[in-house]
This record gives sequence, structure tokens and C-alpha cells, in this order.
Amino acid sequence: MAATPVQSFQLDRNIFNQSFYADVRNFWFEGIPSNASTAPFPVLQKWWGINRTDEEKKAFDDECRAKFGGALESIGPSKLALPAFKSYEEDIEHSDELSAPFLGDVKEAKKDDDRTAADTMLSMIILLDQMPRQIYREPEELSLVYNHYDRLASSLVRSCMSLNPSPVDHQAWKGRPAYKTWIVMPLVHTEHIPTHLLQREKLAELRKECEAAKDEAALGYLERAEQASVEHLDPLKRFGRYPHRNECLGRKNSPEEDEFMKTAQTFDVKQSKKTSEQKDEL
Repeated sequence: MAATPVQSFQLDRNIFNQSFYADVRNFWFEGIPSNASTAPFPVLQKWWGINRTDEEKKAFDDECRAKFGGALESIGPSKLALPAFKSYEEDIEHSDELSAPFLGDVKEAKKDDDRTAADTMLSMIILLDQMPRQIYREPEELSLVYNHYDRLASSLVRSCMSLNPSPVDHQAWKGRPAYKTWIVMPLVHTEHIPTHLLQREKLAELRKECEAAKDEAALGYLERAEQASVEHLDPLKRFGRYPHRNECLGRKNSPEEDEFMKTAQTFDVKQSKKTSEQKDEL
């Protein structure tokens, strides 16, 4: 059976419902107090693999797969067909169409209240942007992450920014980088400098909120996110793409990229010619 074009795709309501969206949030943010602006160290370990053994990392990936792998498969490219990628500008212009099934659920949630819409959006972003990175880590699987789920995630963020009021800027995320940084994370996963700069704008707004609250812990947390943003933007400015993705996407390195990759961060994306301990590309 041919995959359904995204504009007319219908989410499986046995999977995609408010109970499921709550499960996504409860799983990803487990261990964070409800009013917290930052995440405690054990949660950071889970997210970033800090000081965790390979077995512990695999156990977390396996848990993600068991809980959410079926949901991702139900919206994978064999079921949900995206138009051929032409350019990021084209995707941005058609973000509402590309995110239509998911944006529809956010809009439906707004009929209850804006907080429900914001929570629904957050769950969808975690599902589309983060779960694929936990589940599809092998080089032969990564094109699925970059070419399918990342397009859905970044389109959803763009579309939600255009809603009025925008769930991206809901009061629930104000001054709370433990949540807001995940919401704008899909923007960093594009190979498109203007989209990265939009993420930087959102982080700058978040910094002002944390400063106004005099929340030093939140500012410290945000500083790490800002540094990660710089680390991702630098190779884009230099090469126009992420060299650490070239191999898994079948792209040939330029001589300059080959030299760069000798010492570059790979954000835990497996490389056949280089092995080093890296933090995960979340």
C-alpha cells in the first residue's frame, strides 16, 4: 500500500491522543519537579549520556523503542509520505502542510485551553525530534532521522510559532530552559543558518526571562544550551552542512571537511573512520 501524502494523513487515534502525549512528557521529564526551571543531574545523565556506560545508554534507548517505537513507525515514510526535499526555504513556506497531522492536534487542543495546546506541542516535538535519535542510531538508519522525522519536527515548530497565541512562547515555558530548549531544538537540527539564528533568538529571549527572574541555576543551564548552539552553527557557517552527517547520508566529504573531521565533534553520530567519546546529538 502506498504511503499517504502528509496533507491528508490521519494519525492513528489508538496511539495519538492526550493520554499518549502525557506519557511522552512523563517519560522524558521524569525526575523534574513540576515548578523547576532546570533539570537535576540524574535527568541530565539520562538525556545526554553523561558518565553512563554503554549498557546504561542502550537500556535507555531500548526503553524509548519499547514505549514509542510503534508510534514512530506509524508515521514513518512507508506510511506518511513527504514531498521530495527541494530546499529549506521551500519547507518553511509549506510548514503548515508538512506538519498538518500534528499541527491539527495542537489546534484541536487549543479548544480546551492554551496550556493543553502547549503540552501537546511539547510532546510531539519530543516524539519527532528526540525519540528517533534514541531509536535509530545506526548509520543506515540515520537518513530516516534527518530526512523524515527532522522535517516533521522543524515544520511543526515553525507552524506553532505562527499560531496566536503561540504555544512555543506559552507562559509555562517562561524562564524554564529545561523545557523551552527542547521546544526549539529541532531548529538546530536543520542545515539552514537562518533557522539556527531563529533558535538563537529564542534562546536570547529565554535568557532575558531567566535574568529577570534572577535564576542563576537556569542561566547556568541555558549557558550550556547556548554553547551547544554555537558548536552546531560553526560547521554550518564553514561548510553549509554538517560534515558529521555526510557519511550516513552518502555525501562525499570535501578535503576541508576531511581535515575538519579529524578533530570535530560528531555528536555521537557513528563514523567508520573515527571513534571518539562524544555527547549525544539530542
